[in-house]
Amino acid sequence: MTLLTRESIQQKRHLELVEVDVSELGEIINAETGARERTTVFVREMSVREKGLFEAAMVDKKGRLNHKEFRTRLVISTACDSDGNLIFRQDDAECIGQQPLKVIERICDAARRLNDMLLDHEKDEEEDEEELVKN
Repeated sequence: MTLLTRESIQQKRHLELVEVDVSELGEIINAETGARERTTVFVREMSVREKGLFEAAMVDKKGRLNHKEFRTRLVISTACDSDGNLIFRQDDAECIGQQPLKVIERICDAARRLNDMLLDHEKDEEEDEEELVKN
């Protein structure tokens, strides 16, 4: 067994990434082959600090969740390049809000899974799926 030290915890950690298909937003033509390639975006896990800031920003003064901004802010906080660098800024909210819901929802689903933001019924469904795979 290896005991973590303060120094090992302080090292920068790699945050988990998942790739999400967003082909509805446009395909890319490979310059070398001329072939159409699917368009994707990466979604990443948030650090503890990032998730805390996200959650604080999503709650109004009365402690209620701001549903109106949730998807847009989640995409801004998790959509990234293949190195984990966020690709949107807070002032991109209007543009993201104009995108097709099914694409943004796909990105949000991945972000919610990675960042433990599933609703109770979604957690139950995932557990049921895992149990089916085992059997």
